[in-house]
Amino acid sequence: PKMQKKTQPPQPSTQPPQQPPPQPPPQPLPQPPPQPPPQSASQPAVSTPLEPQPLPVHQVPPSGGLPLAQQLLLQRERAIHQPRLYRPNTARFSARLIPRDLVEANSAAALDTFASLQPPAEDMAVRQSLLSRLQALVSAVEPGATLHPFGSSVSGLASKGADLDLTLMSGTDEMAKEQQSALVETLAEAMEASGQMETVQARPKARVPIVALKDASSSLKCDICMCNKLALRNSQLLRAYMTLDPRARQLAFLIKYWAKRREINNPYHGSPSSYAWVLLVIHYLQTTSPPVLPVLQDLHGPNVPATDTFVRAHDGRAFDCYFFSDIDAIGQAMSHLGTRNVQTVGELLIGFFRRYAREFDFVKNVTSIRTGAFLTKQDKGWDKKEAGFHGDRHLFCIEDPFELTHDLGRVMDRDTLRYVRSEIDRADALLSEQRGSFEALTARYVDNSAAKNAQPKPKPKPKEPPASQAPKPNAPPVS
Repeated sequence: PKMQKKTQPPQPSTQPPQQPPPQPPPQPLPQPPPQPPPQSASQPAVSTPLEPQPLPVHQVPPSGGLPLAQQLLLQRERAIHQPRLYRPNTARFSARLIPRDLVEANSAAALDTFASLQPPAEDMAVRQSLLSRLQALVSAVEPGATLHPFGSSVSGLASKGADLDLTLMSGTDEMAKEQQSALVETLAEAMEASGQMETVQARPKARVPIVALKDASSSLKCDICMCNKLALRNSQLLRAYMTLDPRARQLAFLIKYWAKRREINNPYHGSPSSYAWVLLVIHYLQTTSPPVLPVLQDLHGPNVPATDTFVRAHDGRAFDCYFFSDIDAIGQAMSHLGTRNVQTVGELLIGFFRRYAREFDFVKNVTSIRTGAFLTKQDKGWDKKEAGFHGDRHLFCIEDPFELTHDLGRVMDRDTLRYVRSEIDRADALLSEQRGSFEALTARYVDNSAAKNAQPKPKPKPKEPPASQAPKPNAPPVS
């Protein structure tokens, strides 16, 4: 018979109890421009459970070997002399056609509005506090996961009381869609149980799973999406553009404010998003003559990274998210280019609305800040009707700078596009007339149709009875 081992009685452990792993610190919110954005760090390849393929290598164009100043000069020449694809037989606009005093008055009013929209200093502290509390809740549910801000908080375009957009990045960089959906529901339960949030809503079946919430103490609204590296890179690109020239940030703020006041900034209602309006601003500033902004995705320095510019989306697709981010080097190079655009914000505001009211060809054109040029719908394959829709959805084409198959204007149908264009035409007319003012431009939209429908209709007058039914004397009148 086999010998049975004697079991030793358990000895009391002399090891100190294990401490819980420390919580990762939340990612700090960046300060708004004019500080230049940090240099883009090397980003590791994102692995996915769906047989990830090696990330492609960023291809450097032949112009990438030229000095930066020469690349900028070539971009300027292309912007000035490129074939104009917008509507023919339209005279080019000059702000000098409008009385100078009116332009200066509107420019001053616009800058006053811009200053009033800036968030106060304490707003940043409130946002950072909310981010820290949310990070603690996330760490308790998913150890190793971190929250990263994106959107207007990063791009420098956040106004007072703006929502806080966050994305959760897993410590393993590998999370299937089913895991993301399950985590969203678990996070929503934990945040609701904490008592710190006023409202919490999980959207596990969204294209990118999300938790929408409202902080009870600050009343700030916040959206937490899952593993959205593409949104991080988009925000960094916008921040770089907003840092290059103060007029870019001012004009983007003003157009966002105008679109919000006129109620044409909600893609769920068929109008462009705030992000889409900012892309339209950047494209205008790239293609006006002379240009205000360069094309960052077309500039290259001596040390171009190879694979770390590619980002893999939640569905496994890889996107080339390269852009030149050395803002100081661009500023130094642009200072040696001679004649620069010196238009005021008021002049640029007039030119922006004139571009999309009188020049842009909605039938053929595509705006592309990736190329700093006018593409055509035929170039993109957006000139065909798509299955599943009654009619063409590519009516006002705005190319996403990284996700090149994404048309941000695809949310508009013919009715909503007609309304958006009517608002652009209204703005162009107001700023081009003697009576036009910035206050009238940004007046809050009032829908009078509901009020008209709510008014009681006048009661019809009673019909006169026929002679045969005329009331007899002393009889009650016929009603």
